[in-house]
Amino acid sequence: MEIKGIDVSAHQGKINWDTVAAYGMDFVLLRITELGNVVDSYFETNFAGCNKHKIPVGVYKYSYAMTIAEIQSEARKVVSTLNSRKIQFPVFLDLEYHNQRTLGAESIHKMADAFRKIIEAAGYKFAIYCNLDWYMNVICSHLRKYEFWIARYPANDNGTLQERLRPDIGVGWQYSSKAKIPGISGNVDRDVFYKDYAEPKKEETAVAKTKLQEFTDLGDYYANNGGNKPYLEKRTNAYLDDFQKNAGYNNYTKFARDVNSWGQPGCQAQPWCAEYQFWKLAKVLGITKALQIMGGGFYNCVSITNWAKKNGTWHSTPKDGSLVIFRDGSHIGSVRSYSNTYIYTNEGNTSSAAGVITNGGSCRNKRYLRSDPVIDGYIWITWGDEKTSTETWKATGTVTSTVDALYIREEPNGYVLGQINKGNRVEINGEKSGMWTKVKVAGIGIGWAATKYLQVDGTSNKSTTITNKQDKTQRLFVGKVTATSTDVRTWAGTNYPTIKKWPKLAKGNLIDIMNFTQKAKNGTSWYYVRIANKYYGFAAAKDIKKQ
Repeated sequence: MEIKGIDVSAHQGKINWDTVAAYGMDFVLLRITELGNVVDSYFETNFAGCNKHKIPVGVYKYSYAMTIAEIQSEARKVVSTLNSRKIQFPVFLDLEYHNQRTLGAESIHKMADAFRKIIEAAGYKFAIYCNLDWYMNVICSHLRKYEFWIARYPANDNGTLQERLRPDIGVGWQYSSKAKIPGISGNVDRDVFYKDYAEPKKEETAVAKTKLQEFTDLGDYYANNGGNKPYLEKRTNAYLDDFQKNAGYNNYTKFARDVNSWGQPGCQAQPWCAEYQFWKLAKVLGITKALQIMGGGFYNCVSITNWAKKNGTWHSTPKDGSLVIFRDGSHIGSVRSYSNTYIYTNEGNTSSAAGVITNGGSCRNKRYLRSDPVIDGYIWITWGDEKTSTETWKATGTVTSTVDALYIREEPNGYVLGQINKGNRVEINGEKSGMWTKVKVAGIGIGWAATKYLQVDGTSNKSTTITNKQDKTQRLFVGKVTATSTDVRTWAGTNYPTIKKWPKLAKGNLIDIMNFTQKAKNGTSWYYVRIANKYYGFAAAKDIKKQ
């Protein structure tokens, strides 16, 4: 979940809240007092404007205090100004005053705690605002258990969200100080939050969807972006998350970047029609299921076809949500819907021109006659008429990582989606499986983390280092294949497809055994192996011995 808003003060002058509300605003954060501990001259006007249009509100206090007594005075001024009025978002303590930094982390901790106690005693939520440098170098571990709104924007700030700078901590991100919003003269700060403090009305009215509908909607989003702006491939690695910027014909996409980050062959700067379909499937069904559908050679349409024929999912007729292969395995799309006459598709790396366009550079929805000879066939996906679900994440609390480089996995002991570091706070929904806890991580999504390295707010400290931490770049030893042959798979277990570049090892082959051994679901160990110093995959440990 992401919601967007702004933060304003007297610097914005008189704001036309009718125009701002018409533009659309999920929340507004108001400066409540300023230098001298006096009320911001536009606070009351801004507060009334937001209330009139039912825009959720929070407040922030830029602190100039240098002592506990001074910060307590600031907190009391905030409380008296609010005067028991309801706000939806927290009272944010704004820590950025350069003189405060000289006091040191422990003094800032004590001052923030003194401020917090007064705010919470008055019935308001407490949180902290600071920039990323303050968080990393000034904020101590004691304060990191609270929620943070993090400021980080580039030197060439143009008002847009630049994904490469997204912090991996905090419940909110101030991503620009130079945004333009109708109804506001000049620049204004722009923010995105991953937590909606307002009444949960959106969750209550969420539309139930099947996984098939989610898959279709995801394709529609990148083909249209709500209008006439499809996602375009990029000239370089810049602006991968923007739909239109840096467009070119060098095959750089966000899809390849993400797939690479999942430990799969992302094939950046190469044709990406199949990569796009794999990315959609992985987003909706998970990496494991996506690999089962498309195989380890999912980036090659011929390999995908052969995999489907081998597994009995290849058909001559369409089905909603199936994959469609074109022109002797030169292109792939997915079937949005079909009739007796046409199929309607969603494709990557194509164009809006009629017919099969390979390497066309954009995501598009298209149409073909079912009788068109360019259609090779269809790969049916068992969507299974899944029960509809609002897919709403219902957080029951938050936990903090007590270690650096804590893996977030797709499923318990499954694929590694990413990692978080010590002090990073994530949401939980109360679901556990053995030694694993289900978590929601900004920038990664929903996954699983080892429970013993997560600390629930208010509990005693847990382990601060990961025992026997693995490093997949480190070679443990040279291994020798002892079996007649052994498969090299994309993950630990015989249910995963073999890798494309080197699917089998023969008896006597020498390989590097890397420090990333994993357990299959049946409990057997699988080595993470490096072949010819460049190909990676998993092989059954029982088939390999130390050289």
